[in-house]
Amino acid sequence: MAEPAASPAPGPGAPGPRDPGAGEIPFGTRPPEDVATRMRERGWWRDRSIIQDLLDTAAEHPDAPAVVAARTDAADPVTIGYAELAGHAERFGAALLSLGIRRGDRVAFQLPGWWEAAALTLACAWTGAVAVPLLPTMRSRETERLLRMTGASLCVVPDTWNGYDYAAALEEIAPGLPELRHLVVHGDQVPDGAVDFAAHFLHTAHEARLPHPIEVPSGRDLDSVILVMFTSGTTGERKAVLHTENTLHAGTAAASDAAERGWDKGEVFCSPHPVSGLAGLLYCLWGPILARGTGVYLDTWNAAEQLKLMAKARVTQVFAAPPFATQLVEAQRADPHELPALRFVMCGGAPVVPKLVADVTDAFAVPVRTCWGMTELGMGIRTPEGGPPAGAVRSDGRPLAGLEISLREVPGEDGVHRLWVRGPSVCVAVWSPGADGGTARPTWTRDEGWMDTGDLVRDDGAGGVRFEGRASRRVGGPYMIPVADVEGEILHHPDVREAVIIGYSGEDGQEHACAVLAPRADRTPDLAELRAFLAGRGMTEWYIPERVVAVAELPKNENGKVLVGELRPLLAREPVS
Repeated sequence: MAEPAASPAPGPGAPGPRDPGAGEIPFGTRPPEDVATRMRERGWWRDRSIIQDLLDTAAEHPDAPAVVAARTDAADPVTIGYAELAGHAERFGAALLSLGIRRGDRVAFQLPGWWEAAALTLACAWTGAVAVPLLPTMRSRETERLLRMTGASLCVVPDTWNGYDYAAALEEIAPGLPELRHLVVHGDQVPDGAVDFAAHFLHTAHEARLPHPIEVPSGRDLDSVILVMFTSGTTGERKAVLHTENTLHAGTAAASDAAERGWDKGEVFCSPHPVSGLAGLLYCLWGPILARGTGVYLDTWNAAEQLKLMAKARVTQVFAAPPFATQLVEAQRADPHELPALRFVMCGGAPVVPKLVADVTDAFAVPVRTCWGMTELGMGIRTPEGGPPAGAVRSDGRPLAGLEISLREVPGEDGVHRLWVRGPSVCVAVWSPGADGGTARPTWTRDEGWMDTGDLVRDDGAGGVRFEGRASRRVGGPYMIPVADVEGEILHHPDVREAVIIGYSGEDGQEHACAVLAPRADRTPDLAELRAFLAGRGMTEWYIPERVVAVAELPKNENGKVLVGELRPLLAREPVS
């Protein structure tokens, strides 16, 4: 393939080629001037980029480990020092520029927990491109939708990973994505016409060809959108969440608060959450750089392997949702590892079970801190360091520095409030898809900056809150299933007239999805048939229901909305099989 010509670095504020209009994701959204000024005066936002933090540590401690990344197809983890990571971030940025990527262009990548994903994220921050990380568990249908929604100009995928051919899937959907100019493949099997990641990003010194070094962003450039994360669909649809360097910094810096011993200099961070999600990104990339520490990645979740890696890398902080924590406890009991400096933070999308807190404390001989957060703001609420073990089951904690909360009464719910938040870590906009082309909600131009989280909480009596659940329907954990999307796909089945997804508790204590189906005639597809049908349509595997129940009609209210509460007793029935 011919080598693309080098292109000059874009100047500060230079727009990308695509200017979203009504009904499109507002990538050009910035916080109002008065908000930006206030946030800087209070010290929550700054004029210094994470790239400058990276470069300073690389200059002072070039060989200090920035990333330790383990892959299932390699015997030993790879350690990337700070100087090496900075060099890769610059080279990847120059590689993007050589392909015509400019400030504001969307750069998607669907990579596992490899160090290359971290370097690409930093390259986007350095050049002003907008990073669009996609979960590697997504399949072609979801990938195509999100690439179309964002208007991505470039997408990076592995050739194959975990038995799935990403390169072939991307080739198949690319003709329907006119804005996707470059298909980039990481691996040995690179299709004709695609860019070879190793040759173009790793082994070609594009940075030496640029007329001047890539400018490190600063000032108001740090209030431009550099990251789009998609919610996991707790309300039945994926929403695009737009973050700037400063909103990411505010959430990460608040979590590091020395007064509450968020973390110390040189901490070694680890999380089962992927770096393609906000929790993994903040905890294993942004946090380590700010702490001059190390992020530890495992590309395929396996509790036993995670423990081995944690012990080898001498992890001092682990951040995990309850399902991951449960598996780590089981693995530790089966094969104990010495982790003398470990601290454990558990993030709950639902009330944390007291037994699990006790199990983690017993298995790892460490106290547990619980927290609450969301894609729209990262970690927002956390229990204090050194509190009694019971504190982690009575409260999800107090707001981190800078975050304000407002508890608004829910009519008819004694002691239950709807949680609203405002603060420097809140994203600058949320975009929701819809039949009308989608709607955008800039967070600082309405309701005086207050954002409805959609969560229900109780006052814990100590300045914090206890999470009660979602105000809307939710199914799944630790990642939520976009129920409306799955229901819509099921309706393509010729034998299904109506469908609704509801949650049920499995034998593993986690929430799983059940499809309640009303047939077109007398026949309802069984579970095996429904799962095969959805898989054939490219549905992501963990979205697919694990039970099927048949009904003649779905109960509805006077507005035609399904009465989900009336369907829950049906879960006592045997599934259709």
